[in-house]
Amino acid sequence: MAFANWSAEELLCFFMVLMRMSTLIVLLPIFGDRTVPGPVKILLSVTFSAILFPILKNNGAINVQDALVWSENTGKLLMTVASEVLVGLAVGFVSQLIFHAIQVAGDFISQFMGLSMASMYDPHMENQTMILGQFLSALAMLTFLALDGHHVLLRAMIETFNLIPQGHFVVNEAFRASIVHLVGNTVLFGLQLSAPMAACMLLVNIVYGIVGKALPQLNILTLSMASSVMIGGFVLLITYPSVQSGMASLFQTHFEDLRQFMVVYGGK
Repeated sequence: MAFANWSAEELLCFFMVLMRMSTLIVLLPIFGDRTVPGPVKILLSVTFSAILFPILKNNGAINVQDALVWSENTGKLLMTVASEVLVGLAVGFVSQLIFHAIQVAGDFISQFMGLSMASMYDPHMENQTMILGQFLSALAMLTFLALDGHHVLLRAMIETFNLIPQGHFVVNEAFRASIVHLVGNTVLFGLQLSAPMAACMLLVNIVYGIVGKALPQLNILTLSMASSVMIGGFVLLITYPSVQSGMASLFQTHFEDLRQFMVVYGGK
């Protein structure tokens, strides 16, 4: 189907698809990474929109006649554009939460190991992050790709049109409750991933306290700074397989939560 042969309604529907897709591309993991150049994101948005529009139209996910209602006046048109952008913002934000959870786990582990002062600039987050946070983020991205997470995101982009109709602009109590639940899970998942290190360092600090009382002349503060990093690194090494499997489990849970969020948002 060539652009030149499209009617005004079809062009308007395609523009709405482009609005949603471009917002999703900017916010979704991997596709919207800050290291991906802007022109590449624009090309992906236009390409995906051009490919998906005829498919969605033939499947009935998009009704071209709806464009007649949107174009009645400027207010309705602007509201439809805002609704499509809001869908992209909401789904993109929710899809990013799992990576923020892993970043939180890395920051917790760094605090437990005494590495809170060792931070570096992270181009993905555009701020100073701790070293272990960057390490776990890189591990999470590799695990995500190994689980075909990028394919899940592509399917999620298509599912947004099946579950959330074009022009759907409803922010109800169920939507707000779902957002609060998912944000709460971000902290919960971070605590779950950092729990083994927290338990280990708690025992280490108890030992430091006993040694400090038994040998007052020993400079326990200086000793603990080096030994905490060494012990924490050893624990991180032996728990690496369980951390990776835990990430895989969290990704599977998050994929289900993402779909449920779209169902709630679309009122299906």
